[in-house]
Amino acid sequence: MSSFEQPSQKRPRRDCNNNDSAQNCNTPTNTNINLLSLPDEALNNIISYSMPRKECQIWEWIGILSYTCRSLRRFAKTYAPTRIVLKDFRRYPRLNSGSYGSVDVRVEFLRSLRDYSWKRQHLKEFHVNPESVLRIPVEERFERRHCSTIKALLRTLITTPSSFPELEWLDIELQSDYTYGYDLVDAESLQHMPDAFPSLHKLSLSECFKHGITEISPHQLRQFCTNLNASLTSLSMCSSNWMTDAHVEAMMPIIGENLMRLELVCCSAYDDESNDDVTLLSDNSLISIAQYCNQLESFSMVESDITCRGLEMVLSANTGITTLNLSCNKRLDSRTVDIISRYLPRVEVLRNYWLDAATDWLSDDGLIALIDAQERESSGSGIFLKLIGLWQYSLSEPQLTIRGLKYAIEKGVEEMEINECELFESIEALGSGVKLYQAHYIHYIDGSLYKREVVHF
Repeated sequence: MSSFEQPSQKRPRRDCNNNDSAQNCNTPTNTNINLLSLPDEALNNIISYSMPRKECQIWEWIGILSYTCRSLRRFAKTYAPTRIVLKDFRRYPRLNSGSYGSVDVRVEFLRSLRDYSWKRQHLKEFHVNPESVLRIPVEERFERRHCSTIKALLRTLITTPSSFPELEWLDIELQSDYTYGYDLVDAESLQHMPDAFPSLHKLSLSECFKHGITEISPHQLRQFCTNLNASLTSLSMCSSNWMTDAHVEAMMPIIGENLMRLELVCCSAYDDESNDDVTLLSDNSLISIAQYCNQLESFSMVESDITCRGLEMVLSANTGITTLNLSCNKRLDSRTVDIISRYLPRVEVLRNYWLDAATDWLSDDGLIALIDAQERESSGSGIFLKLIGLWQYSLSEPQLTIRGLKYAIEKGVEEMEINECELFESIEALGSGVKLYQAHYIHYIDGSLYKREVVHF
């Protein structure tokens, strides 16, 4: 018995030599009937072996199936991807054309996503980056602009109630000069997002907020957190030019308890009338974080006015942190390393990108002391630190030199992120097996799919 047939299902014998039925044997309608008459197991195998390999083409393939035969839609749903990476739709050969053509598939796809709810029912991840929203074709080399149609469709999707009922990870990362002022998320859209994503657990919003010091108030941000239907375990916010300590203090009592990742990168408040008047996050934010967060594993506070006093409060309450980014914090000093050594002896990733020596709290002696503390923690079996991230852009003499980095490499550090500088040649000359990667300054968002792919020099 064929594996495609079930014992309980028998089909009538059909004779194509019969004049009454011969005419119908080769018709498209009859072919569809034969396909539908197959048992579920056979249809399941046909679909699984005939799917295209490119994820972005699966959606079009599913659409073709659904139009061909409504009965196949339940199988199409089974194989529908659970993740959308919008940049994958930037341009690809259409299944029915064999060429790229001039159709913007991103727009077509987002429209179908808006119009057909079954395509959104089981999605778990939705990722948007600058490549996802730029116009096609590129008009001028230095005049790339975003597509307003895509912006309108995205805004509709993120504000429609129950738009993505099972989505767990929303990742909008638009760090690019070409998408500056994209303004996808403002006070109004933010209030609708909890209803659109009732299952949200991970949220990353970078360079996508409408600019203005009063755009989103602490009360509105608190209301957003209150309206969330699920507990956030990861929150990453970058370049929100309206955020103050009051915003952090409004959020933490509501979402802090379950957070495992918290990233506040370049969050500040600008006075629209005076660009020189900038308010950075301070120890007041860290006091609130320390009070309500005790499960953090990844923590980033970048370009702020925090001090060692506030940092110690956060690290002492979250000794399980293994990824730490304290880049471009001018008020941190050499005591920072001692605090890290004391409360995070098992830290694995340490990033310290800075623009000048005044913001550099990591020195040769400090790094050596941290590594020695980790070796003692492991009872001499090795160190836990795997990656060091550095960015040196200063005319001043850096405090961390090849002496400290050589010691780290000899003790077991496996990877380093550095920008192109003399250190690269010095490390390379050591002949070690350490992997060197291009550093990406301070806008590193661990909670985003788009990690500005590291590449070898």
